[in-house]
Amino acid sequence: MTDEVELRRREYDARIRAARLRQEAFASDDGGSGLDDLVAAERELADLAGRSAAARTGEAVVLDTRPSGDTLGPASTGIGVVERIRMRHLPTAFCHLLEARLNPLVSVTLRRYRPKETRRLRVSCAVDGYSATAVETVELDTAEARTVDLLPTFHPAALAAVTELTRATLGLQVEDLDGPRTEVHRTTPIWLLARDTAPFQTLDPATGAMTDLTRYLGAFVTPHAPEVVEFTRRVADRHPERRLMGYQGTREAVEAQVRAVYEAVAEDLGLTYVNSAIAFNPEEGAAGQRVRLPRESLRNGVGNCLDGTVLLASLLENLSLRPEIVLVPGHALVGWEDWPDLGTWSHLDTTVAGGFERAVRRAAGIVSRYEAGQAATGDTTLLRRWPIRDLRAAGITPMG
Repeated sequence: MTDEVELRRREYDARIRAARLRQEAFASDDGGSGLDDLVAAERELADLAGRSAAARTGEAVVLDTRPSGDTLGPASTGIGVVERIRMRHLPTAFCHLLEARLNPLVSVTLRRYRPKETRRLRVSCAVDGYSATAVETVELDTAEARTVDLLPTFHPAALAAVTELTRATLGLQVEDLDGPRTEVHRTTPIWLLARDTAPFQTLDPATGAMTDLTRYLGAFVTPHAPEVVEFTRRVADRHPERRLMGYQGTREAVEAQVRAVYEAVAEDLGLTYVNSAIAFNPEEGAAGQRVRLPRESLRNGVGNCLDGTVLLASLLENLSLRPEIVLVPGHALVGWEDWPDLGTWSHLDTTVAGGFERAVRRAAGIVSRYEAGQAATGDTTLLRRWPIRDLRAAGITPMG
């Protein structure tokens, strides 16, 4: 048995133990007397997952290393090309928000081997039936390697039909414009994740590193969806003064609006908690979850912790309040800033029935314990907070 196989087995066992402790901890009002054990289990899991990722570092998915012989390559054309896939599993829910420089789909490294010969090359890629073609032209005027990162623009109508994990074909082409001739023309399969799947992280095959994608959950917060706007009438009916004024009056007036949102969702809508977290993703170590858009939760009246979080965040943002998404391993909470720029936040657990105070109390217990665990270990993955205002400023806009 290799060390890598044993490491993966230990990681698997740690995931099972953490899942069991999550279920126990999040079932109690105060965040769980066993939450300290859970924090320790999450710490162990993060350590093992990090070691597993490190073991895979450098296992790049190389499409073509341009061997010499009777094919095009350095020996025959003087051009070296190495192509690497950077995302084997594309998050269709928010791929329109990604940037090629940060989250490329393909990276192509070009090198000129013949001295004193400037070469112009055109690199392009597309996902057949799902995207436009991304194109970049480069000029090689030195012997230094140039890397081109590409991420095509995807067609919204085509992605809307991706309701389950879907296989697609990525095509890549490198053309010598001075030839003119084609240096590389190749296809390879990739995965398209379902439209309602939110991967929390993704593996970069070229580096073996995991990239955090949780900030893009802000795209699921849709304050101006017609269903959300319509539901604010029920929220207003729950408010003692039947007025929703955002940050006006006092901090107590702000809390009264949040209470009205919670009660309208919990009692008028009767949101039923359903643990539908499974999301098919063949990428080892890439956690993800199915997420219902707020309009779907309002229509169906069911949701998991993350569904409830993005729904309440949408309603709060619609009221001109400042919500945030809070993630701890295996659970999600919604928060709101008590007063603009005051720097203090309150939170509630949307899965808690039985009253606003109970939901706030349980969320406070969870946040405080994970803050302590994060401070003790320095592990930033134990508690991630994403203020929606900051995400909007970073260009993470609501989904259509």
